[in-house]
Amino acid sequence: MAYRTPPFRTSFPMLLASSLLLAQPLSAVANQQVQCRPAGNSWACEPLQTRGELPPRPPRPAPTPAPISETVVASASTASRSADTSMDFSRLDWVPREQLSAEQQAAIAPYCGGAYIEPERTGRDDSTPFDQLPVYASADSSRFEQGNQTGVLEGDVLLRQGRLQARADQASFDQANAQAMLEGNVRLRDQGVLVLGDSASMRIDNGETRIDGVEYVVHNARARGTASKLMRRDDAIIVISEGSYTTCEPGQNTWALHGDDIELDREKGWGEARDVTLRVKDVPVFYTPYIYFPIDDRRQTGLLPPSFSHSTDNGTEIETPYYINIAPNYDATLYPRYLSERGLQMEGEFRYMKPDNEGTLTASFLDDSEYKENRWLYGWQHQGGLQSRWSTDVDYVDISDPFYFQDLNTALDARSGTYVNQRAGITYRGDGWRFRAGVHAYELATITSLTPYERLPQLRLDGANWLGDTGLRFGYDLEYAFFDRDLDNGFITGQDGIQLDSLGNPILTPDENLVGLQRATGHRVVASPSLSLPWRNSWAFVTPKVRTQTNYYDLDFDEKQSPAYDPITNPGVFFDYANANTTPSSTVPIASLDAGLYFDRQTSWFGKGLRQTLEPRAFYLYAPHEDQDDQPLFDTNQNTFSYSSLFRDNRFSGRDRVADANQLSLGLTSRALESDGTERARASFGQVLYFRDREVQMLDANGVARSADTSSSSAYAAEVMYRVSDAWRVNGDIIWDPDDSNSDAGSVFAHYQPEPRKVLNMGYRYRNNINTYNALTGTFQHDPDSRIDQSDLSFMWPLNPQWSLIGRWQHDFAEDRTLEAFGGLEYDSCCWKLRVINRYWVDYNEFESVARDESNRGIFLQVVLKGLGSVSGNEVHSLLDEGIPGYREREDNAF
Repeated sequence: MAYRTPPFRTSFPMLLASSLLLAQPLSAVANQQVQCRPAGNSWACEPLQTRGELPPRPPRPAPTPAPISETVVASASTASRSADTSMDFSRLDWVPREQLSAEQQAAIAPYCGGAYIEPERTGRDDSTPFDQLPVYASADSSRFEQGNQTGVLEGDVLLRQGRLQARADQASFDQANAQAMLEGNVRLRDQGVLVLGDSASMRIDNGETRIDGVEYVVHNARARGTASKLMRRDDAIIVISEGSYTTCEPGQNTWALHGDDIELDREKGWGEARDVTLRVKDVPVFYTPYIYFPIDDRRQTGLLPPSFSHSTDNGTEIETPYYINIAPNYDATLYPRYLSERGLQMEGEFRYMKPDNEGTLTASFLDDSEYKENRWLYGWQHQGGLQSRWSTDVDYVDISDPFYFQDLNTALDARSGTYVNQRAGITYRGDGWRFRAGVHAYELATITSLTPYERLPQLRLDGANWLGDTGLRFGYDLEYAFFDRDLDNGFITGQDGIQLDSLGNPILTPDENLVGLQRATGHRVVASPSLSLPWRNSWAFVTPKVRTQTNYYDLDFDEKQSPAYDPITNPGVFFDYANANTTPSSTVPIASLDAGLYFDRQTSWFGKGLRQTLEPRAFYLYAPHEDQDDQPLFDTNQNTFSYSSLFRDNRFSGRDRVADANQLSLGLTSRALESDGTERARASFGQVLYFRDREVQMLDANGVARSADTSSSSAYAAEVMYRVSDAWRVNGDIIWDPDDSNSDAGSVFAHYQPEPRKVLNMGYRYRNNINTYNALTGTFQHDPDSRIDQSDLSFMWPLNPQWSLIGRWQHDFAEDRTLEAFGGLEYDSCCWKLRVINRYWVDYNEFESVARDESNRGIFLQVVLKGLGSVSGNEVHSLLDEGIPGYREREDNAF
């Protein structure tokens, strides 16, 4: 096995070179320095006479103080070094905070008492290959014992080769046994590593090395430890006997790992230990017979930190992930999870990465004793053709039942709201054009939503090209798709059988209420060419544009009438399938003119110079009315009204409706820009003026087109953003209807983060007249009194350098209830972190009931031992990441 960089190479090349040096029959080289260079398979050494040409000799270290018995670094092997009990840890390169420079203090957390600072020394940053470097050796005196063929250097022995350095009271080489010895106050250094020992020995023939009475420091990792002995095997593996490891400061023993036998492989970046005990304040709290752990940031096979949680539905959950590093571009992770109320769940993922493609395969299985059936999930995410015109993509997930994500947690990258995707496609990108062929299906992850249409397949060609030097730009968009869906029927079923509404009536599935065009399937062809003449300069732009959209359909119906239909009492919901048009089509021309101006001026706010802009914009849109009531709604919905929607040429998303229009949108935006282009503030305000009624509408709950919209103007739409400072940012928007002097929708969000550790978020949003699905009646409703009205407050705020408050409160004013609330404390130190969270949330469990929501509570604990990672509570990390904006930035910038 090849090793590019043997671990703890501090002493080994120098010991070899110095041993050969000591073997020379020198009678006396006292107070002289010697230079050795590689010569073939041996070394050529000669005294250096011109001392002025030598690099400066490192100063002799101060007498080494004794280890403190209360600290983690204390051990029986080091106790013999000195009986001094002072708190001076300078022998470990430890510098107290008050002695650090201002720059060094800023690089550590405010609650840290100091740092390991590697002293300046000759050659510390030398990156020259070792086979090209000489070895320097010096001592107070030297001798060679001819009888036993032993060379000895005595008194402040210094050996140096590039960035490697060794110091000791005495160095000797036994030529007969091919063994080198360092004795007394041994100090071995490499860049960022310090090893102290009572003595060191090395066999020249195989490189095996032993150091007794060891203390070590890894500067950048803020790590230290002890060992009764440290050995380097001939395969460059470091073996530590009776060793310890901690990232706590000298003089503290908050936590430490102790192991009887620890092996470190710096070439691979991982270590393993046997009979390992985790001690907190010198008290054993955890034992494992074996552990496999990283010593740098490279990937390696082994156990990952476990996770523990508890909930009402699943009971106690214990997850012990296992990572498998298959190859540099392949890996896998297993997530065995025990749920006390359900059984053993096994999850796993396999990742691959190649120059032109990458992806992930996922799978999960559970024999669920609570659900009484097998639960499973599998998926494939793939991106291909990353370096060519051809590209492929796959996003496929399948689940055993619609309650899967409501019942079970998952460590996989498979999340769901209403459904999971099952899509795949291939794309070719030409010069100014693109062709894509794909399929897109869905699997519902809820029982209270309509089954979405699937595209099986979908073909699309689009592009745009300039027509010579005319300034005209010709665009085109062609699409064919077949839309299909397998509608559900019957009643909603849960754990107690058919679910009932508040009156005791069975609840129909959402699909059962569809009628007429809502039950159509079939083919759709769309063609939309366009021609535009864009013009722009530094103070204005004008873009006239014309396009047409032609739709053609070939439809099938399953001819099922609404459950509410009765030929006598309710004939109005009847749909005449026999006379329905199965091949509807439409062609609609659209003309638009988009124009805007740009003004700016220099101004100042609160004494700070800014550039203020004024950007008026007008957008005229005309499209004649074309009857499209006989066309289904395969992928179309009404766009949410906002300031950005003022300048769209269609008020509908998708392709099944082209809005009729004769309207003028007017908008005004003003920005405040700093000298570097940073946007300090922005405000936008606008409205649409209608010159005719809007007759093209969506279908209502009975599959019939709604009545025309006759208002002469839209609501006012406004947006605002203001950076009060680098710490404060406020965003807001509002939709105000002048017809009823009422606000239809709005939101405001404030984010305050003066430094990474301080985060405060405050938000409020509302929306009136929303369309909702009523699971109790199985129908969709447009209720003027139905509204979203919610507030959201979250924060992470330090009480002092080590203690912080954590909290979130999300309240629903419409129902006067708390949707989610959690609060807790965080304790942070230089070597460990603790978070305790008490959480309340509304639990949506459709398997139990779609007619009511139930509350749930939980207590979550996260413990992080810095240098080892999170030892429990990974769910706390996900909870804070999703619930507190700014948390991710806080963690990324943490000390």
